[in-house]
Amino acid sequence: MRNREDYLLVAWEFIESFDTASEKEIADRLHITGATASQYITSLVNDGLMVKNGRSIELTRLGRRITAPLVRMHRISEVFAFRFLEVPWEETHSSVMELEHLFTGDRGEKLFKNLGNPESCPHGNPTDPFSPRTGISAGLANDGIYRILRITYEEDSLLKRLASVEAFPGRQVEIYRDSCVTIETQNGQLRFSPEEIQALILAR
Repeated sequence: MRNREDYLLVAWEFIESFDTASEKEIADRLHITGATASQYITSLVNDGLMVKNGRSIELTRLGRRITAPLVRMHRISEVFAFRFLEVPWEETHSSVMELEHLFTGDRGEKLFKNLGNPESCPHGNPTDPFSPRTGISAGLANDGIYRILRITYEEDSLLKRLASVEAFPGRQVEIYRDSCVTIETQNGQLRFSPEEIQALILAR
């Protein structure tokens, strides 16, 4: 059964990646029915953590303040899983969806310190969720050579495709655009729609 933290984390991820979230997207991401998601989201709206504008869902200031520590611990837990549990890069997000709830308060801060105060998770997302956003979406990038900064939408199938050509944060990629976006690394090419790859953030 999904709890409040799961809904808030997923809403944050969609908003950070695509600037908006919807009940359907949240339901699909959590593998629950639309009716279940709608009921729970309504309770979060009533609690002042979310607002609905038509189909779009946003986090309120209170919602962001409550969710930010959850996002931080999720990303720190990913570092722990990747470095010490040897969880594959593309599986770290899904593997810590329960683990992250164990590291709260002092436990979380001790874990962060013992990991060497990592600035980002394995996918490049900052452990300080309020860090300024930088870079350009691969969905908007012109042809050229870029460096991968982060992957904000940590969805398993997307991460597996990127891992298959070693398109990891810090790696250099070349972008070609036609009706799709082609990403080329030394290990191969991948083609995406501009919408699919919007959450891959690049820098020159």
